[in-house]
Amino acid sequence: MNRLKEIENEISRHKKFLIASHRSPEADAIGSQLGLGRALRLRGKQTILYNRDGVPKNLSFLKGSDSVLNYDELPREVTDVELGIVLDCSNLERLGDKGKRLFGGLPTINIDHHKDNTNFGYINYVKPVAATTQIIADLIDYMGLEPDEPIATALYAGIIADTSSFQNENVSANLMAKAADLLESGANARSVIVNLYEREPFSKLKLLGEVLSTAKFEDGIVWAEITPEKIRRAGATQEDTEGVVGKLRTTEGAEVACLFKKLPEDTIKVSLRSKDGVDVCNVARNFGGGGHKVAAGCMVDGRMEEVEEKLLKEIKKEMDKLPGSANQG
Repeated sequence: MNRLKEIENEISRHKKFLIASHRSPEADAIGSQLGLGRALRLRGKQTILYNRDGVPKNLSFLKGSDSVLNYDELPREVTDVELGIVLDCSNLERLGDKGKRLFGGLPTINIDHHKDNTNFGYINYVKPVAATTQIIADLIDYMGLEPDEPIATALYAGIIADTSSFQNENVSANLMAKAADLLESGANARSVIVNLYEREPFSKLKLLGEVLSTAKFEDGIVWAEITPEKIRRAGATQEDTEGVVGKLRTTEGAEVACLFKKLPEDTIKVSLRSKDGVDVCNVARNFGGGGHKVAAGCMVDGRMEEVEEKLLKEIKKEMDKLPGSANQG
């Protein structure tokens, strides 16, 4: 059966939905939730939108962003939900412990674009396109709905974020056509760009200076550390750490960028980015993480020095697989 038709049939059969996305969300996750949630409400459905960490400040401009609730904000009526929909999330663990419990006994549709998705739903639509918002745009179109401005802007924001403004190798003709359709439907492109890229708090700029001043670059790998001390000196927040690894990736001659962020209890959050050849998702999977070929991440327990040594070793192994590598053949 056509997977979009299967999903539409399930949506038609139910009245109340719980729609969630992964913790520490970005524009593709939140944009997918807001776009699909509004589309379902336009069809007379009831929706509850859930995210463990809520909506980042830079996405609060999206209409309906205040409807995304964390666990403590959920209404009691969540027990009346008939169907769950999880978006942009490769496994249920990425919802967080409380989110995982919410969906534990709930029939769930899984819609995602990550190639390492575990197919945890009873309906799984996992398609390796640039962004989950691209899939949601297809679903809304299949349901016969014309996106209004809030839907179009939310979906467009996700596409922009997950393609780095159409700079990544995941850009396709179909994606560009979908983005054009969203613009025709009223997506506010300038608002998306301003809020995603032109409203950095000064504390984030100070943190970036702290991080870049101690970055290292060797053998095609550029890496840096974020510690609680650096965050404190910059007067920054955890949210200010987002996007720093992208700055590292711009280094001329770098094939892979790696950011190590120290979390409580000797856990290191590792963010990986590559330019063209190196599959950093393979590296992340070795440590229980995942993502995409050019953008992936994982959580690793241990001291900073130990984790860096392990990750850099695996990155070099992945680089050695490339044709033309000095260690090939």
